[in-house]
Amino acid sequence: MKIRIFHDYHEDKLVPQKYTISFSKGELPWDREKVFVVLSAPFEPLGIEDFLPDSLAITVTQGDLIISAEKPGKFGILLPPLKRRAVDGGVDYWDIEHLIIQVADLEELMQMNVFNV
Repeated sequence: MKIRIFHDYHEDKLVPQKYTISFSKGELPWDREKVFVVLSAPFEPLGIEDFLPDSLAITVTQGDLIISAEKPGKFGILLPPLKRRAVDGGVDYWDIEHLIIQVADLEELMQMNVFNV
């Protein structure tokens, strides 16, 4: 998996906007309920103009994100809602190669109280 952060200007400052997780087709274990991702730096920073996925991507909403006291330094992604959205959109989720998360959603999640999941 490859993690990249795409930046864009907001109020004349370059700020992180999109957190992407890229992987090969079939690499994401879609048969699981959730996956956990290490939240660590350094990230590969890119400008928003570079944000043109050449393959299938799906957005991870704040409601799809979880944290767990058992997995410090990581955040989790619930996979069933992503699968449903893909199927509802007429997409085979096994073809997805990018998960896109708004950085603001991730920041808000990491400020929440940690609970057991």
